Amino acid sequence: MVPLAVIATMCAAVAPAQATNSAWSRTAIEKVAAHRTTPRSAQLRGSKGTAQMAVSVDGNGMITDYRLVRSSGSPILDREADLILMRVGSFPAPPGREPRKLTIPIRW
Repeated sequence: MVPLAVIATMCAAVAPAQATNSAWSRTAIEKVAAHRTTPRSAQLRGSKGTAQMAVSVDGNGMITDYRLVRSSGSPILDREADLILMRVGSFPAPPGREPRKLTIPIRW
């Protein structure tokens, strides 16, 4: 049986790391949101939706790969999601400079 003090110490060590990862993920999502644009053709059609993009990031924050994992329901917005990630290009280096994978929602 593991003493309660050991479990508490282990949990305390994990919590700051999770908070750092969470803050980094929020920063990445906010950067994508700042680059979000709505194509005129989507505006004219009244297109709305949320595209889910799976993104791989290297230890320096460079986007190394991305793909659409859930369509917004509009091909125009799905193409725009690709363009947004091309414009973003990179994020701040992830905590510990460890490569990361995350799913980013892009909402219109």
